[in-house]
Amino acid sequence: MVMMADRAASVLHIPPLPAWRAPTEILADSLPLLDPPSRITVTDAAERHLRVPIAGDWRSFDRQVAPYTVEPADVTQSRRFKAVCFVGPSQSGKTQMLMTVAAHAITSAPDPVQVIHMTKTDADAWVEEKLNPAIRNSPEIHERLGRGRDDDTFSRKRFRGMRLAIGYPVANQLSSRSQRLVLMTDYDHMKQILGPKDAPEGSPYGMARQRIRTFMSRGCVLLESTPAFPVTDPEWRPGLLNPHELPPVSGGIVRIYNEGTRGRWYWECRNCGELFEPHFTRLLYDDGLEPAEAGAQAQMECPHCGELYAHRHKVELNRRALAGQGGWLHEGTRIGEDGHRALVRIDDPALRATDVASYSLNGAAAAFASWEGLVSAYELARRQAETFGDYTELSRVFFTDRAEPFLRPSETDGAALTTTQLREAAVTLPRGVAPGWTRFLTVSVDVQGNRFEVLVMAWGLQGERIVIERFAISQPPDHAPRAKNEDGRYRLLDPGRYGEDADALLDLASRAWPVEGQPWALTPAALVIDFNGPPGWSDKAEAFWRARRRDGQGHLWFLSIGRGGFHQRDRVWHEAPERGSRGRKARGIKLLNMAVDRLKDSVLAALGRMERGMGAQHLPDWLETEALAELLAEERGLKGYTKKQGVTRNETLDLSVQALALAEHKGLNRMNPEAPPDWAVLGPQNVHAVATEEKRRADPPPEPPRAVPAQINFLKRR
Repeated sequence: MVMMADRAASVLHIPPLPAWRAPTEILADSLPLLDPPSRITVTDAAERHLRVPIAGDWRSFDRQVAPYTVEPADVTQSRRFKAVCFVGPSQSGKTQMLMTVAAHAITSAPDPVQVIHMTKTDADAWVEEKLNPAIRNSPEIHERLGRGRDDDTFSRKRFRGMRLAIGYPVANQLSSRSQRLVLMTDYDHMKQILGPKDAPEGSPYGMARQRIRTFMSRGCVLLESTPAFPVTDPEWRPGLLNPHELPPVSGGIVRIYNEGTRGRWYWECRNCGELFEPHFTRLLYDDGLEPAEAGAQAQMECPHCGELYAHRHKVELNRRALAGQGGWLHEGTRIGEDGHRALVRIDDPALRATDVASYSLNGAAAAFASWEGLVSAYELARRQAETFGDYTELSRVFFTDRAEPFLRPSETDGAALTTTQLREAAVTLPRGVAPGWTRFLTVSVDVQGNRFEVLVMAWGLQGERIVIERFAISQPPDHAPRAKNEDGRYRLLDPGRYGEDADALLDLASRAWPVEGQPWALTPAALVIDFNGPPGWSDKAEAFWRARRRDGQGHLWFLSIGRGGFHQRDRVWHEAPERGSRGRKARGIKLLNMAVDRLKDSVLAALGRMERGMGAQHLPDWLETEALAELLAEERGLKGYTKKQGVTRNETLDLSVQALALAEHKGLNRMNPEAPPDWAVLGPQNVHAVATEEKRRADPPPEPPRAVPAQINFLKRR
């Protein structure tokens, strides 16, 4: 429709009016909003209205796929509990449980609902990949979705009589809004304290409980997550009065679980009829086999009669539990004659007095995780931890696969390493001499304001190594600017100011260290220099490396940079650094990136292995006490290693980390002992082996070959 305005040449474009509707039609469309909430459980509503993707097809929701989610979802409608807490592994259907609760609110009990994800990015991805397809493929839910422009967005869905808000954990998302239900997913991976640092407003869970107060007994907070916080009390043990309690942790969903009813999922044994919890620790397998082989033979054992169950029986046992032959049991208030706390159903009057219904599902009972995969992943991670002292992957298995809080074994040793212990375990070895089992050498360099700190490490098979030299370089080379004053005395190094000072490191690449009892010596297989240092050093370090590459030694020299935190993508990776605000990669240079906190775990674990063997780091008896103290200069925290109070020097620890990172990058963990690379061969055939001075004096040089007459050469060619 086009209309002429008062002013000349002015035209107004008015969109067409909507189709005419009779008042009776509008009234008929609105009357259902006056209906009281349907008396139907969350699971019944989901089976009636919700469609879920199964093998590429959309089918009706089936409670028997993940039967352990039925009770937690249904309890969100109880007026007895203000919160429902579900601790479970990945691949268990716990996120789908939030969808069923939201579907019930849309179709059966219209009221405002809010879903909180870890971040805005995760919230948008969930809407695009999970929520929108579910709405489109569930006809009765899609029919209730509003048709207005703002009714279907990434942050809000307006349905008939209710709104579904999608947010993330920031203070303004959990403030000044009334919600009947707040659904929180991956709680342990959210920011745990909201608001500014100088005036924190509280945890996401605490703020969510404030949002449901308007709805009184009908309001509820549902939160689910895998655990992600470490155990804080290594002496804790479950007792007769707290059989379902999880270990105390530093934060997150496990704390909320322990405040609640503490429910665990049980199976009924087909042989003896007794109930038992399907737990990873009840899986029987031969841990001496390869991880995949061990996983393939895993079976669940009934602790009462010893009956064994294969993985194929898990579906049947879960469904029997849903039918009453097992299921969720919570801690009660009664104490039996044997001193054990009674376990009861959620509707038992003797249930533990709390307004939080809490559930903990072990990974062994999860619907979408196989016992073979659980055991294989655990054995791989366990062996990696024992070999390298890196517990990152093992903690991931506990948190995400098993849904259990994790305690690093080194934290239960009772006493930390001391310099006295290191001194007592020191190996007698001449300074600057490599042991007879040495396969290759590494040289690591830490850059200080007035010196280079150097450590030479000798490496054997399977990560065994020993320090063979430790020294500092403090004088510049003769050709450096102002290397000597008028009295002929050298100044101290100043690598941040004078790039020529780095040339003091040049002879390290050609220096040879003798091998004990052998007529050969070894030059370094690789050298690594800290890219960080005093102001101005990084540019000088890059120029030094480029010069080495022009000399044909680019494969020997590396520049390293540390990356803090225990959750880096890898332990070691070699790539070009980003330059500029656009994240462009630098050309022609790569840095050896080190997950320093994970590598420090490995170094300290290696120092704790006093005997010879896989992954042990030995120290020589000539090493100074100050260097020993530098190895123990830092303490482990939740976010990484920090220097102990009053400690200033940690160079030997940093140098050991550089050496381990360099060895792993070279291929230490991938090495085949039967066919090692040429730089790791034991003997004079090693590409870095050279004859010692004594050997050269003992063996006269070979006679030069006799000249062959040109005529004979010509005849041979013909």
